This record gives sequence, structure tokens and C-alpha cells, in this order.
Amino acid sequence: VLRRMERDAQFAQRKAERATFRSHFRDKYRLPKNETDDNQIQLVGGDVELPKELAKMIEQDNEEEEEKNSVIGQLSNIQNLDLDSLKDKASATLEDLKQSAEKCAVM
Repeated sequence: VLRRMERDAQFAQRKAERATFRSHFRDKYRLPKNETDDNQIQLVGGDVELPKELAKMIEQDNEEEEEKNSVIGQLSNIQNLDLDSLKDKASATLEDLKQSAEKCAVM
């Protein structure tokens, strides 16, 4: 009886872990919540710690999303955009502005 209870508890934990993983992606892609997944998570206490492999996958996914959403990430998605030449142009423009400001008699 005790072994069966332990096995059932482990099975419930794994189901809750998978439900948590699916919930993460439902939130990310703004999909409707799943009541069955919510119930499985609540069944084991509500605070589910994911196995290292699943947690690492979610962490990598979050990092990729942050990179895509950053300004540099957005610029790198534009085809035929040379970021190095863009940085060089920006630096040259900044230097020109500094030199113009130094020469300005009013300032």
C-alpha cells in the first residue's frame, strides 16, 4: 500500500511538472488556460519545481525571446543590415558632432 501511494505521488508530481511546462508556453503564446493542467498543478500543492531539463528548456526559451525583443535583436533580423558599418557610421557622426560643438563660438 505504501509503495503504491509513493508511486501515485511520483506520478502526480510528473504530471504536474508537465502541466507547468505546458502552462508556460500557453502563457507565452497567449493560449487559453487548460483546467486539467491547473488541477494537476493544484493537486501537488501548486508550487511545482521542474526537473532540470525542463527548467533549462524554459530558461533557454526565455533568453531567446529576450534577445529577439532587444533592439539589437530586432535590427539583426533585418536582412542585408551590416551592424558593424552602422556602428561605425554612428561613431563617425558622434565625432563630427563633437568637433562641430568644439568649433562653435556660441558655446
